[in-house]
Amino acid sequence: MIFHLAVLQIQRGDKMKYYNTIPEEQETIINIHYYNKVLYLYSSRKSVIQRLIRKLGEPSKYDYINKAISGASWNIKFDNKKLITSILSRPLLIGNIK
Repeated sequence: MIFHLAVLQIQRGDKMKYYNTIPEEQETIINIHYYNKVLYLYSSRKSVIQRLIRKLGEPSKYDYINKAISGASWNIKFDNKKLITSILSRPLLIGNIK
């Protein structure tokens, strides 16, 4: 039910509400599952989630705390090598270092 609400908000162009995760708890995890040939990507950092949505589209799953997005995850098959290469770039995951 909550997932459908998030999809409707994006389709209408509404601004998504994100949970304010403190910097010490923000994380981005990349898990490569060689047997299933899938790259699993999870982030709880708002800026990374927004960049990944622009690059990959909607995540496979959203995580919520108090009806606000606290994290998102994507499953990308190995078949899409060009996309995986672009995902594993430093600027996409970390941002521009100042």
